[in-house]
Amino acid sequence: LTKDASSPDWEPLDSITCPGGGAQTIVQAFDVPKGTDQSIRVNFRYNGSPSTCSSGSYDDHDDLIFTVKENPNFTPPPTPAPTQPPTPVPTPVPTPMPTDANDGPPPSPGGVASYDEVLGAPKCSFAPSCDSGILLNGRANINNGVEPNQPNTLNTCTDGPVGSYHIDESIDRIVVTRASGGDGDLTEGDEVTITATIWCWGTGSNDRIDFYYASDASNPVWTQIGARKTCPGGGAQTMTASFTLPPGSLQAVRANLMYGSGTAGVNKCVTSSYDDTDDLVISVRPNTSIQGLVASPGKSKHDDVQGAVVYAEKDAAADMMEKELQELNQSTEKPTEDDGNEGGKGKGKGKGGGSESVGTASATAKYVCTKRRPLTANICDEGSPADDTCTSEGQKCGKKGKKCWFADCDGDEEANE
Repeated sequence: LTKDASSPDWEPLDSITCPGGGAQTIVQAFDVPKGTDQSIRVNFRYNGSPSTCSSGSYDDHDDLIFTVKENPNFTPPPTPAPTQPPTPVPTPVPTPMPTDANDGPPPSPGGVASYDEVLGAPKCSFAPSCDSGILLNGRANINNGVEPNQPNTLNTCTDGPVGSYHIDESIDRIVVTRASGGDGDLTEGDEVTITATIWCWGTGSNDRIDFYYASDASNPVWTQIGARKTCPGGGAQTMTASFTLPPGSLQAVRANLMYGSGTAGVNKCVTSSYDDTDDLVISVRPNTSIQGLVASPGKSKHDDVQGAVVYAEKDAAADMMEKELQELNQSTEKPTEDDGNEGGKGKGKGKGGGSESVGTASATAKYVCTKRRPLTANICDEGSPADDTCTSEGQKCGKKGKKCWFADCDGDEEANE
């Protein structure tokens, strides 16, 4: 603090250690002395000694000048007697900068990423975890949710430009953490968990997500982690995937959120109107004991602990559902949501499953009463046989414009259980 900003004589108030890594708020109280234009200073330093203006490579200092109204009743505190000087601030022995065989910046507790212009995606230095923070929030140029530095991918994958923020799909954050915890930097051979904070449209039942990793972020060859997953619900959701870090000093993870489904091309991304793909680059320490280890990809849909087992009927149903989802993914419109919030979507049924509808209900048909047509498999699993509520396709039922949606369920869904 100085009571005269034009000729500062800095008075130290306190020296405080950061309470943790990442974003922190540190508070310091003081009594305002007599003086019109005063100033406070914060001197932020990496190690070193208390100083009004340290000059280390990672240090930062900022001043804030404020005007003080005169108080005629103010009595300055007495000046200490010369024989009682204030106790000097002790000077601790400086802690040397960390050294490492890999040489580089000091560890970044909490591992908050910054955008790397060369790679085109957020990147973390060596740390126990890596957090994209706000750098992935939103998607493309959608309404109220423009993604910074879009598309944030290491190759030519782009984001779908259709929709509105936190109504339609978006990946808002990706965090990579060591599964076992601990303070050491991420290291080859560690089992890590990717946590993606995403926004799923409607009920989430039509949204899917893929996770990938690449051992070399500068020349990525993507390996899928496990199988494609369905959003567990609508709105804000967190979804995870785990894998073992292979050899490689600069690795990357990817999340690909999509409406419906689609086939990931050579660049391992689905890029239709409502889809979002985001990458996060992580720095990884070497581990000589696991050199040559290659993380294995997830199982295929036919894998079993006893080998590859194929159930033809189940595969046919799965392929039918996948076809419908792919048709949804190619659509530039969505049906209105069940809760009546259209959210800027196109009206009508969109695509997917239209050929499965029936005009007048057959003996094996089932129906659901909703504003948009579900997948055929969902109608057969959750629907009811024709009754007084619904007797034919398109018949009005319930409120808010709900209709009867039928599918011919000839019993295959029961045989496939």
